[in-house]
Amino acid sequence: EIEGRQSAAGRAGAAAFSAAMAAHKGTNLEDSDESSEEDVFAEDDGLNSSVLANSNCSASTGGALQGRLAVPMALASVSAAQVQRRFRQAAPGEEWDLRRFVRAGDILNYLGGNRWGHVVMVLDPPQAFEIPVLYSAERLPPGQIPLDVYQAKLTRASLDEPWGFAIEGEEDAATLVASATAQLGAAVGRWNADTNWSSPCGAAKIRPEDHIVEVNGVRGFPADLLKACECLVDLDLKVWRPGLELKVVGLNVSVYAVKVLQSASNMRDIAESTVCMVIHPMRHCICAAGPTLDGFRVNLGHQGPVEVQVLLSPLDNLTMDFHLFRLAVNEVIRAPHDQKWSMRTALRSYLRNAAIRPEKYSKANAKVKLGAKLSDHWAVRPICSTVPARIWQKYFLKRVYKERSSRASPEGGSGSFSAEAAFADEVIKYMPVKDDRVLPDDLVSLLIAGGHWETLDLHRGPPTRRMADRLEPAHREELKVYGTSGSLRRAPLQVGTKNRDGLPVQLGLDFFTVYCGHQVSRRKKATARLFNADGEPPRPAAKIQWDGRCGPQQGPQCAACRWLEDRLIA
Repeated sequence: EIEGRQSAAGRAGAAAFSAAMAAHKGTNLEDSDESSEEDVFAEDDGLNSSVLANSNCSASTGGALQGRLAVPMALASVSAAQVQRRFRQAAPGEEWDLRRFVRAGDILNYLGGNRWGHVVMVLDPPQAFEIPVLYSAERLPPGQIPLDVYQAKLTRASLDEPWGFAIEGEEDAATLVASATAQLGAAVGRWNADTNWSSPCGAAKIRPEDHIVEVNGVRGFPADLLKACECLVDLDLKVWRPGLELKVVGLNVSVYAVKVLQSASNMRDIAESTVCMVIHPMRHCICAAGPTLDGFRVNLGHQGPVEVQVLLSPLDNLTMDFHLFRLAVNEVIRAPHDQKWSMRTALRSYLRNAAIRPEKYSKANAKVKLGAKLSDHWAVRPICSTVPARIWQKYFLKRVYKERSSRASPEGGSGSFSAEAAFADEVIKYMPVKDDRVLPDDLVSLLIAGGHWETLDLHRGPPTRRMADRLEPAHREELKVYGTSGSLRRAPLQVGTKNRDGLPVQLGLDFFTVYCGHQVSRRKKATARLFNADGEPPRPAAKIQWDGRCGPQQGPQCAACRWLEDRLIA
C-alpha cells in the first residue's frame, strides 16, 4: 500500500511542516489517521469548526497566506450575480479567450501563494466580463510602467543644479523617487509653479515620493535612470504617484468568472466557489484576480502575482458524460461524513508516494483489488488536491458501469468483475494517483507525465480534441448543458436494490443518499453531516449522539451503502 517513504531529511522536513501547520491551527498531529471503518465517522483533526468558508481570505492574495510554508487557504469566492450586474459581457479576441480552453473537470493550480500550490476543479465553463480597470500592487516586470502615470517636463539652468531625485528601497525593490520637499530641485519647483488646471492633459505637479518610471522615453533600473538624469538638462518624465499602492496595469480587460469546487484549511466542507481569473496584460500569463474599487486587482502571493496553471482534461464536450460527472460531484459534496480539510491527510501526502505504479496491476485480480482499495478511501477527509482526483475516479467508475449496464449491475449486492477491472484501467490511464495522499504539485506532475492531461498554452490554442466545442458557453442554458454545478435528485432505486453486504437499501430524506438502516456500530458519539431539507447541502460536520445505524433517513452511512452509491449511474 505504501509505495515509498521519503528520506530521513524529508521526514525531518515533514516534521517542520507538521509543526508549522499545527502552530497555525493549534492542532495536535500525533494521532494516526489510519482509522477503522467504524471510526471514520468520528475522525477529528481538532480544527476550529467555527471557521467559515472563505474567512481570513485577504483581498491581495485571494485567500492564500503569503509565505512559502503557509498552509493553503481557500480562494475568496465572488458573487457571480454582482459581477454580472456591475460589468457587461466581454468579447475578447479569440486568441486570448479562456472560454475556448477551459471546461468542466479541468484543474486549476494556483502557484505563488505557498510552496505546494492550491488545486481546485472547474465545474462550469467560464463567463467573460469586461472590467474598466485592472489594478496590481506587484513590482512590474522590467521595461513595464503603470498606465496611470502623469507627464512632467523639467529644465534646469546647468548640470550643477540638482534634480532632487533619490533611490529608495531595498535592492530588489528599489525605486527612483522625488525626494522630500526640502530637497526637490529648482527645476521641479518651476514645473510645479507653472502646472495648474489649464495644463495639458496628463500633466501634474510632482510630489515628494512620486516614482520616476521613464526618462526621455527610456525605462530601466533606478540606478540607470538616475545616471541618465545627471547628464541631461531637459527631462521628459513619466511619473507614477503611489496613492493606495495600486498600479493600473490594464484598461478594458476581460475577467473570467469560473465556478469551481475546492477544499481548504479555512473551509468547513468541500464547497462550490466562484473565482476569477485574468490574463495579465503585461506578463501574458493567467493570474488570480478579485474585485476592488471600480474594477479588479491581481492577487499577490509571496513573490508576485498568483499565477494559475490550467490542466486540460482528456475529455471535451462530446466525450464527457455530463450527467455522470455531475452525479460524482454531488456525491462528493453531499457525502454525510466529515468533509473538512484534513491536517493528517496533508502530512500523509507529504510523507508518502501518491503515484499508482501500472506494473503492479497487470493482472485482472490486482486491478479489481486496486479499484476496491481506491473507492474505500473516498471517505477519508480531504486536502485541496484530493477533490479533483476523487471526483474523476468516481466518474470513471460510474462510466464503466454504465458502459456495461446491459451485462452487469452492482445492484445485486456484488459488483461486475469486468467493470471493476476496467475502472482500474481508466484510473491508471487518466488519474493514476491515490487521492488520500497526493499533494498539488505531485498531482500536476503525475497527470502531465501520463500524457493525457496537458497544460493550457494560449499561444498554441485549444487542443485538437476541443476544437469542436462551443466557443462562448456564456448563456444560462449552455451552462446547464456543459456545466456540472448544482444539486440533483437521484433516480428512484429499483425494487430489491441491495448494497455490497446484500442488505436492501433506500434513499434518505434528501432523495440522494443511500442507506440500509441496519446496525453497523455500537451507540456512541460520532461526527456526521445532517441536512434540513431536500435540495440543500448537508450542514457542516458536527458531533451527534449516533444510534449506530446506517441512516436510515440521514446521518452516518455504512461502507457497504457507500460502495453501492459509488457505482450507481442515475
